[in-house]
Amino acid sequence: MIDWDVSNCNDFSYMFFECGSLANLNPLQNWNVSNGVNFSCMFFGCQLLINIYDLENWNVSKGTNFDGMFGNCYDLSDVKPLQKWNIPKEQLKLITKGEFD
Repeated sequence: MIDWDVSNCNDFSYMFFECGSLANLNPLQNWNVSNGVNFSCMFFGCQLLINIYDLENWNVSKGTNFDGMFGNCYDLSDVKPLQKWNIPKEQLKLITKGEFD
């Protein structure tokens, strides 16, 4: 994943949905997600995730849908790295939502 070129991708929804073995996001640290619009449920149900500091420098400023991005990631206790993201506070509230609308 470290070598994936996702710079032209705009829909990241469900990319790692319920990926039970995903525990380390370091390979995604340098992804260029600046064209991303939909990040909904991208990591939903990735229950081994415990921190997301590797994503704190992502440019998600074009994002419009973050619904449940980290929903049901029960061991994830610190979402402070996401405060660096340039998105409205209403979107930040949706990121860890555990249900679908």
